[in-house]
Amino acid sequence: MDVQGIKNYVRAQLDMDDEELPDSLLDVYLQEAFDRTMAFDNRWPRNETSWTIAKIPGEQTALLPLDLNLPSLTSAWLTGTSSHQLLIVDQKTAEDSFGGAYRTDASGDVPAYVSVWNGQLHLWPTPSMASTIQIAIRGYRQPVWTIGASDIPDLDPRLHVTLAYFAIALSYAQQEDEVLEGVYMARWDRDLRQQLRAILDPIHNRPLVLGGAGPIAPGRSVIVNVP
Repeated sequence: MDVQGIKNYVRAQLDMDDEELPDSLLDVYLQEAFDRTMAFDNRWPRNETSWTIAKIPGEQTALLPLDLNLPSLTSAWLTGTSSHQLLIVDQKTAEDSFGGAYRTDASGDVPAYVSVWNGQLHLWPTPSMASTIQIAIRGYRQPVWTIGASDIPDLDPRLHVTLAYFAIALSYAQQEDEVLEGVYMARWDRDLRQQLRAILDPIHNRPLVLGGAGPIAPGRSVIVNVP
């Protein structure tokens, strides 16, 4: 359903036309509906993304992509001949562990950790400023709301109608009808939570064998411990 289709549904449900419920008001309702819905989780499957970023010569950090939802950063890998995973730690822990300020005398330390601060990826121990380092990161992009009539909302299609429920609730709130506002807000909350279980259900073998093992390479296996 595109944005105009959602608007048509809202107005039909309210028995209003575009003069009684103008776009200037309905656009704000749908924006809030989208923001509130997306706030339920930072890790929506449709937003899974991989990037390659670089620490360039003369810099001590690597800029993170602007469309990365920072709390959803999942992994970082040093690429190249010494490819390995970089453990993600918080900025304070990294500074406490590696002496606070960056070492300007670092001459080729291979990073083992990363932290995020001010939209930048900090590498620990501090590598040489003269080096170029390529880092593969994985995470979730920021969802984007657009209000063009033919635009498809940037969220799972199963949630399109829930946006309408939220907008209808706000429309009744504007009319000071607290009863119907509550009815549609409850419907938004109920339907959203039901869909979340299906959308965010993790991918795994079925049936899941608790305490079982799965082969990952010839002669090797990984043991899954379930607390």
